[in-house]
Amino acid sequence: MRFTKLFTIVIWIGFIAATSAIRGIPTGAADESGKDLYKIDCKVCHAKDSPHGEYTPMSLTQDQWRTFFDKKFEKTHKEVVLDEQKKKLLEFLSPDQIKKIKKFCVDHAADSEQPQTCSE
Repeated sequence: MRFTKLFTIVIWIGFIAATSAIRGIPTGAADESGKDLYKIDCKVCHAKDSPHGEYTPMSLTQDQWRTFFDKKFEKTHKEVVLDEQKKKLLEFLSPDQIKKIKKFCVDHAADSEQPQTCSE
């Protein structure tokens, strides 16, 4: 009986670690930073020479990022599909994850105290 419980726990831990590894993020939603999420979910379509345009936090000002996330993000990304998951981006990202990405972009925008790209 004790072995069965231990075996079940080990299997679940392995499953959680494997699904997190597929996305390339640290295990546990609390560990996801806006920077990590941006690298995983945004940069894949917005890297240098991308047909969708290269965007980093430094591409826009703080107000421009706020406006984008508040008024344009859902409209412009509603049909975006993640290749690996064959799932729409807005179905894949939680509202909390989108908030973290927005915060990363605003906090490191061109006119912020710490502007940066997501490669730093």
